[in-house]
Amino acid sequence: MGEAKGVGLWRRFAAVLFAAAVGIPGPGRAQEATRLDPIVVTATRIEQKASEQASSVSVVTREEIELKSPAVAGDVLRGIPGVDVQRNGSPGNRENIKIRGGLAAHTLVMIDGFPVNSPTLGSFDIGSLPLDDFERVEVVRGAQSALYGSGALGGVVNFIPRKGEEGRQQGLGIAGGSFNSVKGTAFAQGAGKRGNFRLGAGAWRSEGIHTNDDTSLFSFLGTGEARLGGRSRLHAIAFSTDQEKGIPIDFGTPRDVNHLLKRRSFMSGARWETAVTRSMMLSASGMVFDEFFNEKDPGDPGEAFPFVFDDVTKTRKMDFRFEGRYSPGPVSTTFLGVEYEKDRATDVFRSDFGNTDLASSTFNRSVFVQEEFRPWKHTGISLGARVDRNSEAGTQFNPKAAAYREFGGGSVRVRAAVGRGFRVPTISEKRDVFVGNPALSPEVAVSYEAGSDVAFAGGRGKLSGTWFYQAFRDLIQFDASVPGPQGFGQLLNRGRAFSRGVEAEAAFLVTPGAEAVFSYTHSDTWDSAGGKRIIGIPRHKAATTLLLTPSPSFQARADWLVESDQIDAPLNGTASRRPGYSRVDVYSKYRWTVPGADFREIALIGRIQNLLNRKYEERIEFPAPGINFLLGAELKI
Repeated sequence: MGEAKGVGLWRRFAAVLFAAAVGIPGPGRAQEATRLDPIVVTATRIEQKASEQASSVSVVTREEIELKSPAVAGDVLRGIPGVDVQRNGSPGNRENIKIRGGLAAHTLVMIDGFPVNSPTLGSFDIGSLPLDDFERVEVVRGAQSALYGSGALGGVVNFIPRKGEEGRQQGLGIAGGSFNSVKGTAFAQGAGKRGNFRLGAGAWRSEGIHTNDDTSLFSFLGTGEARLGGRSRLHAIAFSTDQEKGIPIDFGTPRDVNHLLKRRSFMSGARWETAVTRSMMLSASGMVFDEFFNEKDPGDPGEAFPFVFDDVTKTRKMDFRFEGRYSPGPVSTTFLGVEYEKDRATDVFRSDFGNTDLASSTFNRSVFVQEEFRPWKHTGISLGARVDRNSEAGTQFNPKAAAYREFGGGSVRVRAAVGRGFRVPTISEKRDVFVGNPALSPEVAVSYEAGSDVAFAGGRGKLSGTWFYQAFRDLIQFDASVPGPQGFGQLLNRGRAFSRGVEAEAAFLVTPGAEAVFSYTHSDTWDSAGGKRIIGIPRHKAATTLLLTPSPSFQARADWLVESDQIDAPLNGTASRRPGYSRVDVYSKYRWTVPGADFREIALIGRIQNLLNRKYEERIEFPAPGINFLLGAELKI
């Protein structure tokens, strides 16, 4: 009875938020909610408008991040066409990104343009990545190995940090909500003629929804830029996270009370750019990314077949790149680059079933070339190719071609792209003493896409549609029918699969202060080796958003997310079908600006997720949170 009253209370609170959104007066004229054409860099490595890309590109803006006030990165990526973000339960648990039917290891994740996929897992767990100090997230769908090499079979997700703004400013924020969650942030920034800097720190803790589901996460992100003379610029970044997480559900124990994960990461990087002439630019960059994992699981009380283990993994990823860009005019931009990458991992595993020790490293050398050609107005052609020489996979050649053409003064645009991608087997896949296979070959994908974008109603509306097809071969899968190193199976290149479908998106400015956005993805997948759909990919996925901006001071948003069923891999049960679900989330933010005061801005934030209190799972056997809220305040000085 008390729970029902609580649900009703939060539904009424949400209704008040949106009633206020329609009626609250602002200090100035209501601003239009139309989305500007953002500048992106991930699709071609050079700054261009998103509308000038032949590949499918989506951008999560700073405004969206601030309005949603996410605990971790996955909360802002839901609803993007072609992108699947699925969490193992509550925030802080494992969470990966999959694009167009690919695996999590087929998505290359970058921070500030530097790759961060794990040398042992192949993917990057965004469950410990906060977004408070990031400017935007760029998502490029389709094979991108012609630019970025291994791991970019399905696409690339680039988390781009904030820079210091003009003048000096400090701020802090505090919020609290369901599951005894507490979130705190602080920042200091400044900018002038010689450069800029920004330092940000955040902390978040939550008890989660189960016993042993608690999370604590601390993060730091610092960026700085310095202008060196009139032609050169130096950019630097330092980023770290420190997480402790209880794991309430694992193999053999549906409710584990003492399984614990500790994770620490630190990345440092720098990028130097100089204009040799007006038409030639040189740049050099380098980074080091270290991660530490300690996962331990003592025996649980009453456990019939305990699997007791203590696993310590340390990884280091290094990336160094040098490139030159030549742009004699608006018609052509050509750049040529070389890149060196090295991955290293050590793993010390102790268990009641035996002990193992692993230490290994891989390296990759590559050369790439890219041509951005604009032969006529409203026409763009992109051609690229990359050759990788990998210590484990030999030589790989990956080309890509893309083009777009605009009609009707830019109101109609058609585009198409084709490319090849690959992924080198990870250190664990090759060296693991239980199921590893030193003879593994790279996974390969060839992707095709064609689409169109149409603006209508005088620019108030936009429709986009994309057809895609991805063919995978040599997928690395576990085969229990072969003996393997320990007699119970081994990883083999046995998989062939395809993923095809349609991505659609529509946006319409209903009034100057109200915008409606709809996205839909249909995915038809098939795993030939398994004789079934690809695991973890829903056939249908849709999102409907209503964004209200009645004044410059107030913003509110409602998201309705819908997913159909999917094939899944249960940890403990026998059911392999995860039912579909839907949920409604609402967000709001109100700002007060105080001219001439010590406090430049005060903001109140509020969010309610799963407003209708639906019971559902994003991954089978991992219940998602019911209705939950967060309320907070932010102060800028």
